[in-house]
Amino acid sequence: MTTPTKTTACADIDTAAVYDAVEAYTASVLKNDKDTIKMLNVLIEAGVPETHLISPIQGPNKHKSTSTPEWFNGLKAAIESKYPPQVHALMAMEKQTAGNTYVGANNRCGWKKKANSIIGGMRTAYINRLKRDGLIAEGKMGADTRTKPVEVKVTELLGDTKSRIQKADTFTSAMDLDVMIRQLGEMIKAIG
Repeated sequence: MTTPTKTTACADIDTAAVYDAVEAYTASVLKNDKDTIKMLNVLIEAGVPETHLISPIQGPNKHKSTSTPEWFNGLKAAIESKYPPQVHALMAMEKQTAGNTYVGANNRCGWKKKANSIIGGMRTAYINRLKRDGLIAEGKMGADTRTKPVEVKVTELLGDTKSRIQKADTFTSAMDLDVMIRQLGEMIKAIG
């Protein structure tokens, strides 16, 4: 582990302040990762389909939603319950009265959309988790998402090689190209 020295590397940069802020941010990210895993585990254990995380009320994909408006609004309310009081006050204002007033990083419009944005992020993380779990169950991916079995890597590379040869305008080889492409296909099938 590298421990940063909190000295000024460049005369114009307050390196100590930068390092302190990065440390605080990293702690926040790591805590968020743990919280995300917990939340995804709850969704999976509760049997919530990812399509419950699509608004049945509005949006271009509302026809794909399997949740009821009540369930989805309850989810939004759970998120919005964690907003600070100043945000609730801003959201309660009329659009014209709020104008371009900001609380934190968002104005009224941004806060009104924030719950949907959070749910969208939850859905993306959930889909990715389900895909990863499915690939692990099928044996196409190791438990660590960054680790693929050698067979999967070789199959991908052989498929890429076959595709490149087929798409090339010219490809010089002592072997007949049709035979080479067929044998690459057979190698891919043999690996599974």
